[in-house]
Amino acid sequence: MNIIMYTNNAEYRASLRAYFKMNTQDLETIYGELKDTDPESYDELIYDEEVMTRGISMIFEKTKQEPRFCELYRKAAGQFLSEDLEIGICVLLTYDYFADFIRVYENPLDKELYETLYSRL
Repeated sequence: MNIIMYTNNAEYRASLRAYFKMNTQDLETIYGELKDTDPESYDELIYDEEVMTRGISMIFEKTKQEPRFCELYRKAAGQFLSEDLEIGICVLLTYDYFADFIRVYENPLDKELYETLYSRL
């Protein structure tokens, strides 16, 4: 089981990159000149959107038929006045929910983890 912990945006993005195994070397080369001028923007730029899209799709495909995950996705999507499950998974991968969602994803039979996340939504 992955233990994901972060206390700020930079740590969150580093956790995302590590979990989804993003290789940022090419992006670091492209945007390297920004590293010293604006570290926050630079950190946001070295985000591999293709890897993230594949990761989200993989998790969604594995879980979209599971009623408990659909409940989570629907409730999370409701924060945006939607019931679209794909919006829901994106919400669950945001700063506020990522660590807890991954724990539920990796331990789908753990009712306590599920209920804790569900109640936070």
